[in-house]
Amino acid sequence: MDFSHCGVGFITSLKNEASHQTLEVGLKGLRNVEHRGGSSDDGRYGDGAGVMTSIPHELLGIDEKKAVAMIFVPANKPRCEQILKMLEDTFQQFGLNISSYRDVPVNKDVLGEKAQKALPRILQAFIDRPAHCRTMSSFDELLYSAKQKVRSRGKEEGIEGELYFTSLSSRTIIYKALCTSAQLDEFYPDLQNSLYRTKFVLFHRRFSTNTLPSWDKVQPFRLIAHNGEINTIEGNRAAAKSRELGIGLQVDQILTREGASDSGNLNEMVESLKYRSSMPFVKDILAIMIPPAQSEHSSYFKFWSRAMEPWDGPALIAYCDGKKIGARLDRSGFRPCRWQQSKEYFTLCSEAGSFELPHSDVIKQGVLNAGKTVSIHIFKGSIDFLNPDKLENNEDVFFDARLKPLPYLAPTHYKSIFQDKLGIFYYTKEDLRRELYPMIEDGKGPISSMGDTATLVAMSSIHRSIYDYFYQDFAQVTNPPLDYIREKMVTSLITYLGRKPNIFSPKELIPPPPAIELETPVLGLGQMEILSENQDSMTIDICFKRSSKLEDFMGKIDECVKQAVNATRMGINLIILSDRNADYDNPAIPSIIVMRAVQLKLNSLGIRLKVSLIVDSGEIRNGHQVAVLISFGASAVCPYLALDIARNNHELKKVEHLSADEREQRLIKGFSESLMKIMAKRGISVVRSYQGSELFTIMGLDKEILQKLFKSHKMTLGGLNFKKLLEGILSRT
Repeated sequence: MDFSHCGVGFITSLKNEASHQTLEVGLKGLRNVEHRGGSSDDGRYGDGAGVMTSIPHELLGIDEKKAVAMIFVPANKPRCEQILKMLEDTFQQFGLNISSYRDVPVNKDVLGEKAQKALPRILQAFIDRPAHCRTMSSFDELLYSAKQKVRSRGKEEGIEGELYFTSLSSRTIIYKALCTSAQLDEFYPDLQNSLYRTKFVLFHRRFSTNTLPSWDKVQPFRLIAHNGEINTIEGNRAAAKSRELGIGLQVDQILTREGASDSGNLNEMVESLKYRSSMPFVKDILAIMIPPAQSEHSSYFKFWSRAMEPWDGPALIAYCDGKKIGARLDRSGFRPCRWQQSKEYFTLCSEAGSFELPHSDVIKQGVLNAGKTVSIHIFKGSIDFLNPDKLENNEDVFFDARLKPLPYLAPTHYKSIFQDKLGIFYYTKEDLRRELYPMIEDGKGPISSMGDTATLVAMSSIHRSIYDYFYQDFAQVTNPPLDYIREKMVTSLITYLGRKPNIFSPKELIPPPPAIELETPVLGLGQMEILSENQDSMTIDICFKRSSKLEDFMGKIDECVKQAVNATRMGINLIILSDRNADYDNPAIPSIIVMRAVQLKLNSLGIRLKVSLIVDSGEIRNGHQVAVLISFGASAVCPYLALDIARNNHELKKVEHLSADEREQRLIKGFSESLMKIMAKRGISVVRSYQGSELFTIMGLDKEILQKLFKSHKMTLGGLNFKKLLEGILSRT
């Protein structure tokens, strides 16, 4: 197949007029971005094309009070009847009556062989609007609730994934297929019918980047069409799972956890926020999900950032809910977006010239810039380019995020211990002279290559840190790495400590609970002193007795987890996992092991959002280890022994003219830069999106450890189990 970048765009009437001509222009725009999709050499098989339009009531023979569900169901008749019965019964529970069905006319002969083999039965279900739904918006909200219930019930009855809602709305409908753009209206004769009239057309020609082509993954989705990739998707999915558990929803009620593309999950989150939260407007929802660079300078965006981490990555999002249509561009502006306005139409596309409007008709034209948005009111024809914080009703309002900054502080009662602890945490001369000292001297992370020529840790005869079993993932295909030096203005290491409000619980945002703001998740010794003395914090000792057997070692991990759970339930919102008490007789459990066990347990109980996990460890000596901890769930880390070395080691001749505070700050800067460099390899610019992303490949850990702590990762190469881990700790200290 010949692959390029996916194409997305829309055309909308500014006169609130529905016409077949608008559909024809939209389909032509779709055909003009054919080179943006993937297709077979003979052009018979494409990886997806689709359009979202107004519902053509006259063509379908229905009145405007009905909603339409466009669905994919199995071609097998008995199975299809079973699914439709379940659908009808579930909708009836919500007072929604499916009055009739229509088999959508299709010409399957235009499709390639692969698309024909996977072709589902395509139906339209016509749904009566209940009397108690006085507005179309309330009708759509009810439809969403019913759809989510259908999904849960389908899973319970063993028909998960066999019913797919292409669209479900009182205002919009989507025609999409596993085909090329030129084949779409040939496959769907409806699109050629002059009775098909629409006020707008939103289209997408799919480039299959992170998933294989399939009928359900073709775009547009129910609210959005996405050109680009969400690099932080794993972290976003993890956060959604925590929110889902936090409000007691059934599995997959916010996001589909398995089998969905990043774009599909993005659409699901937009839907969830629109229908479950206090944010009814898609424009505002996309703005907080894909905030502009430097958004921390806006009280509006800072307020919402307490409850929603950025969905970071190259993204041009076109959207429509039937009332408003528009687009938003990511903070870096990696995706081109060009628009034109005439007296009759507003058009927007991922490249110029797609709609071929006569030059004499064009009144205005331009590009959508990074972190910016455009919204067109379909009924009024009004055009708005303002981010929500600049709208009249928000511009002069102070949104109180209730964040208290905690800047760098010099420690007041720290006693140097590094001479006694180097052997406890098996520091080598190489660790000090090749990694730690250069960071202290230059304030920069060491230069390294993308590859690793060392022997795989699982095959090494030398005992290595458990962090060496984690290999950094990096950006591929269309989600490019970030140049964190030249593009510094779009990056942010700002993070928050404390309870995270659940965006689906409005009471948790009015007002949000107080929290602490850090410039970087790497904590200094003075900051750690302040946090450990905070009345809302609790320190858990992660050391164990040298005489421990394996069962005692595992029991200590379980004890730490139990303490964290009890503390969280008592209202503690800062849990510090510390190994400062480590000595020869009481070695430390690797902090990644305890932190991960605590993280998973809190999440399973639905209380993960109530607490921040802080790792206070002497084993942390490089940016890679910091990145592993942050990526797997830590909110912040304090590499206290490394900072102690920076302050008090007299071998550091190059910086002996600097004060202890200055040397410590240089090391914090070096750790922070190393973290940013690792994030940038994956194309991620915001650390709050990197937290919980698990963007590492694990090689050499036995399935025993993976199943307990890293279930989402496959065992590519076995090796280290808990017994060997314990033996290694005892032999190295």
